[in-house]
Amino acid sequence: MTSLAERLQRAESANDFRLVQLLEQEKKQIEQEVHQLEPRSLWLNTLQNWLNRMLFNKNELQVSQFVDGANDQWWYAFDPQSGSCVYADSEAELRLWIKNNYQGR
Repeated sequence: MTSLAERLQRAESANDFRLVQLLEQEKKQIEQEVHQLEPRSLWLNTLQNWLNRMLFNKNELQVSQFVDGANDQWWYAFDPQSGSCVYADSEAELRLWIKNNYQGR
């Protein structure tokens, strides 16, 4: 969504109304898909957090990088001490979350 918002802003700045229209349609489609996945994602996230705590009993930050079929990268980090997690679109976003939520313990 961050990337889409940036592309939409550039299209609006360039007065490319056709591209703006297409990007807005894409945004609506993504929002519908996310809305449909939210309850399942929340359940899966809760299950994953519980499994991490129960099976591995690690106190260390756990970080994973994922690449989907479109070659888009995203990151997931889980802090078993607090139970908090983050899904980040970029390594920079992940590092900021780690700095604000994990470092110094």
